[in-house]
Order: sequence, then C-alpha cells, then structure tokens
Amino acid sequence: MTFTIVARCPQTQLLGVCLATSPLGVASRCPHVRGGVAAISSQCHSDWRHGLVGLELAAKSWSPEEILGALKQKDPFFDYRQIGIVTADGRAAAHSPSKGKVYTGHLVGEGFVAMGNGLAGSQVVDAIHDTFIANATVPFFERLVRAIEAGAAAGGELIGHKSAGLIVCAPEVERPLIDLRIDMANPLPEEGRDAVRDLRRVFDAYQPLVPYYADYWLDHPDVSHAQYLDMTASRGAEAAAGSP
Repeated sequence: MTFTIVARCPQTQLLGVCLATSPLGVASRCPHVRGGVAAISSQCHSDWRHGLVGLELAAKSWSPEEILGALKQKDPFFDYRQIGIVTADGRAAAHSPSKGKVYTGHLVGEGFVAMGNGLAGSQVVDAIHDTFIANATVPFFERLVRAIEAGAAAGGELIGHKSAGLIVCAPEVERPLIDLRIDMANPLPEEGRDAVRDLRRVFDAYQPLVPYYADYWLDHPDVSHAQYLDMTASRGAEAAAGSP
C-alpha cells in the first residue's frame, strides 16, 4: 500500500527515496539511504531489517540483485515484501511480491526504481517512471517529488494517502541533506487532505534552506535562516540583473 521512487542522480551522486502511502508514518519504516552507498525501500509488508542489511551489503560492493538474493534466502516471508534498491554506482533492481495487494508491480530504469503495491492500477507506477525520466534536467529533490505527485495524480491508493516522505543523502556526508516526513496528513484524507500535497507544501518551504542546514549554519551562528534566505534572494537578484 505504498508507491515509491528510489533513485540516484548521475550528476550529483545523490541517492534518495520519495514515497507515499495510506498508513501512518511511512518514512519511519520503509526508506533507508546512506550517502555513497545505496538507497533502499522495503515496503508492502515492510521489514526494516532488510534496509539495514541491504545497506551493509551494498557497502561491501554487492549488486542489488545479489542483495535481493541474500534477503530472500533468510526471509521466509520474502514474497510479502516489495523491495527496491539503487546502489551508488547506479545499479538498480527490485522485487515485487506475488502476495501483494492488487495492483503491485515495479519498473526498473537507468539508476532508479519506480514501484508500488495496493495501487489503483499499473498506471501509477507508469506515471512515476515516466515523470522521473521526463524531469531529468530539474534538481534531484524536485525530480523525486514530481515523480510521487505524478503517481498520486494517476490514482495512487484509492483510499488516500495518510503519510509521505522524502530522504536524500550525499556521498561522504553522514546525515541526510533532506529528510522530510509527513507522518499524518492534517486533516486526514477522509476529511479532504492528502499527505502528498502536504509533502509538497513542506518541501517548497524547506528546499531553499537545504544548503543552510547542510553546512552554512555550522560556521555562521549569527545568521538566522531568514537572513540566509534574504542573502540568497539578493544574490539571485544581482545575478539576474548582471546577466545579458
């Protein structure tokens, strides 16, 4: 009951997962991302142990197919799990379970996996896949969010989306560059709200601050986030004025 994009950016080497679902708190269970190693989502009947083990094996240069094989050997309930893996070198693979709710499936592209379970139909995964490809020139954060928005627009889960998340990590950086979580849509889908729309609202507000919280504020304790935004806006205006 989750739809997801797991991907790597070939230009920046960023790794990320963006996803949405009808249960609560999806970002606390399904996505596992380590900069310079891999991005993994374990969902359907999720098992967070698969994410942790998968990252350790990816760090040892195992391929996504090898990782899936190892997970299958040790998990008697593997055919309840849906797993997508993209490693830091862009290799990608996925497993969709026969015991997932209709519709369950995935598409593997160059450096990414689009997948989902319990969806309105195959068009949801198709939309995630096609939108991610079509937005190759936009920044990676935005590209991930647009892919999930496309999945929601294509039907997503018919019962609505209570939670969503976006996590992106960079090589040789211990913490995520961005880790946004809508643990419960407010109000809930049955009251007219949707976690994918909430994620967009939070992402649009937070995205300009990613460089600030990534490293700028560590060495600039006297510069508030509001002052930082003013500075970047001024620089952008100056650059625009100086362009031919």
